Amino acid sequence: LQWIRGELIGKGSFGRVYHALNVEAGEWIAVKQVDLPTTKADYANPQLRETKDALFREISLLEDLDNEYIVQYLGYDVDEDEGHINIFLEYVPGGSIASCLSKTGKFEVPLVRFFTQQILMGLAYLHNRNVLHRDIKAGNILLDQNGICKITDFGLSKLSGQDKAYDPHSNNSVMRGTVFWMAPEVVKGTNYNAKVDIWSLGCTVIEMLTGSHPWLDLNMLAALYSLGKYQAPPIPDDVPEDARDFLSKCFTINPEDRPTAEQLLTHPFVQ
Repeated sequence: LQWIRGELIGKGSFGRVYHALNVEAGEWIAVKQVDLPTTKADYANPQLRETKDALFREISLLEDLDNEYIVQYLGYDVDEDEGHINIFLEYVPGGSIASCLSKTGKFEVPLVRFFTQQILMGLAYLHNRNVLHRDIKAGNILLDQNGICKITDFGLSKLSGQDKAYDPHSNNSVMRGTVFWMAPEVVKGTNYNAKVDIWSLGCTVIEMLTGSHPWLDLNMLAALYSLGKYQAPPIPDDVPEDARDFLSKCFTINPEDRPTAEQLLTHPFVQ
């Protein structure tokens, strides 16, 4: 892919995301650039190694995904001279739901319904392909110019191998994700499956309805403690009844009883 680098639109500890022009197609794309370990010190840095591994995990998952509600993967290259990997992705101009919330404050309920339905459709697609995202939150949902939600950032995602995505006996037990959006079974280090994404979706709905992350009154350690005691984040008082019921289903403590994305698509809140 021939491309010309534009402005920096995002930055992490070892990676950057650029707005770029795909010269061949004459269209804008996003380029996710991650530094490769080059020195002995780099190779000894577990964080840098994990970032590189996460990027290749992301590439191997994205290659097989094609859905309106998932950011489209366009390819990758390794730039040995510059010492980094480039992943080419569809450019989604509206930014993330989190960045919109930081500008506008909480969303009106009809908009939350609309976005939640789309995120569920993206999750249903992923889970039908045995992909667990493991880091669903407003910061990882992008909005295009037509208000379509697209799930992004598959660096923590996992293909559940031969298991089905919702297999209660799956062998995932590593703690991945962002604490305030994490399901209790992840915190406890027990086996978990794609139902962790359903819990995180509930947390994302709270973000959209309130403009803040769940467990707002707690620091990270206190939130971990509450989750470790199998508690769900408090649902705000002013939430409509159908949204309250939807959230209570997302926050079902026993993952086997927690609904799937397809089941939640029939809930009155997203009709």
